[in-house]
Formats: sequence, C-alpha cells, structure tokens
Amino acid sequence: MNNKDNYIDITDNYMKLLSFISFILFSFSVQADKSGYYITTNLEESSVTFLGVQTDLDRGYNIKGGYDFPISDTFYMSVELEYNNMGSFDYDWKKDNEFARSHIDAHFFGANLKYRAYILESDFFITSMFGYGYYYLDMDIDFYLEEGNKGFKGKGSQSRSALGLSYGFEAGYDFTTHFTLTAGHNIARAIMDGIGYDFGTTYLGLTYNF
Repeated sequence: MNNKDNYIDITDNYMKLLSFISFILFSFSVQADKSGYYITTNLEESSVTFLGVQTDLDRGYNIKGGYDFPISDTFYMSVELEYNNMGSFDYDWKKDNEFARSHIDAHFFGANLKYRAYILESDFFITSMFGYGYYYLDMDIDFYLEEGNKGFKGKGSQSRSALGLSYGFEAGYDFTTHFTLTAGHNIARAIMDGIGYDFGTTYLGLTYNF
C-alpha cells in the first residue's frame, strides 16, 4: 500500500468520525417536538385572605387539560382549562353557652395561558402563567352569642362568586415522553360584594402528555 492509499484510508476514517460526531451533536441539540394535548393533576396548599385576615385551607387539588403550541424549538404556548378545589376551612369556638362554627369551601373554574421555556435545550423548563375565571366561596355559619341578658342565634349558608385574575410560575422536568413533573405557585384576586379576596396556592403534580 503506497502513501496515496494510506492518505485515502485516513481521510475516509476521518470523515466517518466527523459524520458520527456530527450526528451525535445534532441529536442532542435538536429539541424534540413537545406539542400536543395533555392532562395534569396537582395536590396543593392554598390560603385565602380577606379583611386583612389570612386563612389556610385544608389540602386541595386541581385538574387541568390543555394543548401545547410550539413557538420555537424551546418555547411553547399552552392554553388550558382548570378546575380547582382549593380546599376548605373549619372554625369551631365555644365558651360556656356561647359558640360559633363555620365551614368554608373554595373553588375555581377558568382558563390559563402559559408560556414555557426549556433551559439550555434540556428537559428542564420554567413557565409563566396567567389565568382568568370564576372563584367560588361556599360558607356555612352557626352561632349563639350573648351580650348582657340577650342571646343572639344564627344559622345559614351563603355562596359568593366573582371573576378573578391570577398569575404565577412553574418549574418542571419531562422525565419521559409522556410524563412530566411540575411544581408551581400562583396568586389570584377576586372582588366579591365589594370585598377583595386574595388567593395563594402552591402545588406539585404530574402531567400526562398524549
């Protein structure tokens, strides 16, 4: 084998190596298409603040369903519907003959618009979120209070609802093609009968991507 043949063999091997390296780099640099339908369920901890008093609710949950639209290889816009059972709160006070009991349930139903960005072409992402929908408060009250020689007794139920706006953020990881782990926090405000209600929710959940 002469020098010319050796040069051709080295060149062929070099080109094959370059082709292989280029294939590997290209495979890792191109983000897979993550558009499509999805459904999400989250466990959450929420609070509601009104008249300057914050009340922590029992653990709640939410269910979301939507569609991811690609903006680029690493940016997506999502439109989703959400039902959120934010939790409940029970208050029970008693002193001698007096007592006061109340029960509050908080719910939300509406739509969210999300912008998701993948970090350095990895499967980690951060999301900004804006929501709009109806917030509901269902309240049951039962009390007996005394003032001097008089007693005051009351019992009843009341429901309040109003449109509200929310905003928040999420961070997550696509650990398979179909499953995504997400954690997030959002803040919302709704005006019911002239009173401002502020809601805060922190959640952790799992998404299935169809």
